[in-house]
Amino acid sequence: MRYSLRFVTLLAAASCSLGSCSVFRSDVNSPNPIIAEQARRVQDLENQRNSQEAVVNSEKAKLKAIDYQIKSAKQELKARKQQVKTGY
Repeated sequence: MRYSLRFVTLLAAASCSLGSCSVFRSDVNSPNPIIAEQARRVQDLENQRNSQEAVVNSEKAKLKAIDYQIKSAKQELKARKQQVKTGY
C-alpha cells in the first residue's frame, strides 16, 4: 500500500510536533555536511517508521474487520444448523 507524499509529510510533521525531531531540524541545515547528512538520515528513518506504523495500523483494522466477519459467519452457520435440525 502506498501513501501519498502529503500523508507521509503530515505524519512527519505530527512526529516533529511531538518533539521527537525538533532537535534535528536545525541540524539538517547545519553548515557541517556530516551533521546535515546524518540529520537527514534520522529524518528519513523517522518518516519511514511513521509510514510503516500507519500501514501496521491499517492492517490491524483489516484484521479486526475479518475477525468480525468470522464471528458473524459462525453465528449464521449455527443458526442454519438449528434450522435444519428443526426442519425449517
